[in-house]
Amino acid sequence: MVLLFIPAFLLFLRTIASVEEQLEERKLYLACGGGAIFGTLAEVLILVGGFDLRSPEVGYASLLFVTPAFVTLFLWLGLRLRTFRDARHATFYAAGFGLFFGAAHEFWKLLVLEARLDGDLPFPGGLLDVWFGLAATVLLGGMALHLMPALQRDNGVRIAARLALLYLILGFLRISAIERPEPIIDATTAL
Repeated sequence: MVLLFIPAFLLFLRTIASVEEQLEERKLYLACGGGAIFGTLAEVLILVGGFDLRSPEVGYASLLFVTPAFVTLFLWLGLRLRTFRDARHATFYAAGFGLFFGAAHEFWKLLVLEARLDGDLPFPGGLLDVWFGLAATVLLGGMALHLMPALQRDNGVRIAARLALLYLILGFLRISAIERPEPIIDATTAL
């Protein structure tokens, strides 16, 4: 599970390397901590609502359609905080927010998956789940990078909707891997 936070932190350090001396330390802590809190809240609502479970009536439709909406909504709400939006280097704070948002979101997702499987993730499948979580973490960090300039220009809703569609495609790959455990689908999902 820590495998999600370490790459997010290292990628964040690499992202801010060029302007590290100009960033405010307090805002860095708020961005990274706020991202982890908002990511946890998004996943808690998804778990409490039962949107991550298969339903006999609609299958995984709620996981496919509701999860990207919740994730993008919480990412958008967190980035709208004036602390980050009005800052000089707002995109760098947004990168930290998005990366730690994604790491926390995927951390809880993997933790719940492990609990549902009685603490035993299978070797190839568990590794693919971690790889997929890492890819989603990087994607959410990139989504935050693209969303912050749009929020500064009051164009955030349109960009957030486009990014939600991108996350929806990622969710479709995840559901395909869940429903059809064939090696070719697992390999496509891993790429």
